[in-house]
Amino acid sequence: MNSLAHRLNIGLGLSLILLMGLIGWLIYDQNQRLVDDLVVSRLEHDGESLLAALQFDTKGKATLTESSMSAIYRQPLSGHYFLITTEKGDVLRSRSLWDVEIGSVKLSAGEQSVRRIMGPAEQPLILWSGAYNKGNQIVTIMVAEDISKLSQRLLDNAMLLLALMIIFLFIILFIQRRIVRNSFSPLRQLGHEIKQLESGDIDRLTEAAPLEVQPLVVEVNRLLVVMSRRLDRSRNALGNLAHALKAPLNLLMQLAGDKETPESLKRELYLHTTSLQQQIEHELVRAKLAGTGSAGQRFNPAEELPALIKVLERVYHDKKIEFDYHVPQHNLSNIDRHDLLELLGNLLDNAAKWSKARVQCSIEQANGINIIVEDDGAGVSVEELAALTQRGHRLDESQPGHGLGLAIVKEIVELYNGALEFDGSPELGGLRVQVSLSI
Repeated sequence: MNSLAHRLNIGLGLSLILLMGLIGWLIYDQNQRLVDDLVVSRLEHDGESLLAALQFDTKGKATLTESSMSAIYRQPLSGHYFLITTEKGDVLRSRSLWDVEIGSVKLSAGEQSVRRIMGPAEQPLILWSGAYNKGNQIVTIMVAEDISKLSQRLLDNAMLLLALMIIFLFIILFIQRRIVRNSFSPLRQLGHEIKQLESGDIDRLTEAAPLEVQPLVVEVNRLLVVMSRRLDRSRNALGNLAHALKAPLNLLMQLAGDKETPESLKRELYLHTTSLQQQIEHELVRAKLAGTGSAGQRFNPAEELPALIKVLERVYHDKKIEFDYHVPQHNLSNIDRHDLLELLGNLLDNAAKWSKARVQCSIEQANGINIIVEDDGAGVSVEELAALTQRGHRLDESQPGHGLGLAIVKEIVELYNGALEFDGSPELGGLRVQVSLSI
């Protein structure tokens, strides 16, 4: 799902997991270093105590006063061990070590080293080693301590820390989700206003939006104003043109009725002026069909179609046409009201023009918008079907019109990547027009 809130929640969540994981590792590592430093400090202190207790007899043999040693070094496998070696080969070891070796190191006087080894009974040990000059020879003292209990305690603390971090992580993620949701509330309000704009409840968006989207809202409002003004100008221009032509036509009609006008000229004038007058009436009807709704308003067939039919009934009042229609009661989505009014107006006008007494219309919305308009007229031959949508083509020159209606329908259908089909009506016997709009 291409959602900004979803992407933010995932991105921030992963960042928090990585950050808390890094913090947890740093805490564990620092605790481990602290424990190691404390153990090494204690081992170094014990080593210095052993160095102080180390004595050499007259023959230079190393000895260690038992009373100077801690009791823990005399308990077998106690976890505390020492080993003392001299340059002459003397070896002194703690009773806790028994005969087990804990390794050997070669150090110069004054040097020290720390390393981890495995000791008796697979005990993990920290081994501290130091070299000293005593009794005119180099003495190496190694002291080790079992750290298994400390390691287990560190592991327990790490697991507790991990559990607490997981709990805190869920709490932070919940708070973060609420913050992101609240931060996007103005955008949800904007989306609601766009739906209201589509349905015609409002004619502009509220510009009290977040700074990041305010320029977009302002530009959309500006475009809405421009589109509305252009639409109004087009409607007015169409109406003004039709009204402007009425006066000259009336004059021509009067001329056609003048007694002094030759009879042949009268018939010619009457024929052409009648045709122009009918065309002007059609154009005025189209201007009325467009209505006064705002640009981008959605089409509600249950509300718009009866008004459209009422206008056509007045235009073709002499035929007393029966209009049957089956339409949904809700707005048709993703299509402009004026486009659909233009399309239906031309289809129904064409059907009414050629019908005898009945026109039928059905509209459905399922995977697009499907429209069927059929009449009970004489129908169209197979040869003539292909020419119906040609701009300016008229099948019957005796009928009023300039042959643009179905061509305009074709242009609107192509605008919405749809399909336009003509065939005979199996029910009424006239022409059937099927329109499928992809939305």
